[in-house]
Amino acid sequence: MIHLLILDVEGVITGAGGSQYPWPMEEMLAVRRALAAAPFACILCTGRPVPYGEAVIQALDLFRPLPAEARVRAHARGIALQGWPSIMENGGYLYDPLAKRPIPHPTLSPEKRRLLWEIRDAVLDPLMDATGANLDAGKVFCLSINPPPLAAASRDRQSTAAYLPLVETALAPYGDAVEIVNSASAIDITPRGVSKASAVRLVMEWTGLAPEQVAGVGDTVADAAWLREVGWSATPANGRAALPHVHYAAEREEAAGLLEILEWLAGQRSKT
Repeated sequence: MIHLLILDVEGVITGAGGSQYPWPMEEMLAVRRALAAAPFACILCTGRPVPYGEAVIQALDLFRPLPAEARVRAHARGIALQGWPSIMENGGYLYDPLAKRPIPHPTLSPEKRRLLWEIRDAVLDPLMDATGANLDAGKVFCLSINPPPLAAASRDRQSTAAYLPLVETALAPYGDAVEIVNSASAIDITPRGVSKASAVRLVMEWTGLAPEQVAGVGDTVADAAWLREVGWSATPANGRAALPHVHYAAEREEAAGLLEILEWLAGQRSKT
């Protein structure tokens, strides 16, 4: 029986490609209504910073309290939770929306934090200046690169897949110390051991959920690792090519596909 649904944001709830495109408000309202009627809780798993994730949480009303037994289990591990924690900054933060509390990933030592600042100042800032790319503002434990625009004054950018080799080459001296993944909108860099997958494992450990009690929805190759951690995986139609091995692939794209996935999950739950 599914107790928790984990959702990537861009390409699943909102449009793929970046925040330069508007939210699909009608589809998001339909998703909000479907999640309100669902018998399971829902959290986010995104590379976005806490303020952006908090806005999505508010838009979808993801404020379901954590069950008492899960709160006790988390507290025994030194984590005080009131609500189900969403995953932000590719695992850099776990965010409890009821307590309004961001919880840094437990492995983020002072040394790892200083390493990120070193990479930003010594490597990425010069690379941004040379190529016209830019870093996402407002992130603390994840460095996210937006590739350069395709042309002056264009809101469309180079693909992250095309820009990724430049980033990997620049960060080769730090290869053993960082993780690099790319979605449709950004290239994300976190200290080794900090990732969406490790954060999903933390959520399950803190709350006592087994993989078969958790479902996840993503849309890019960057989601493959964390989707392997859960018992049920799905993707909208726009993720079919990137995620061929999920349990269910919707016929429709993005939020419309998510609504289809919610119907599929209801059917799976009725069988258990």
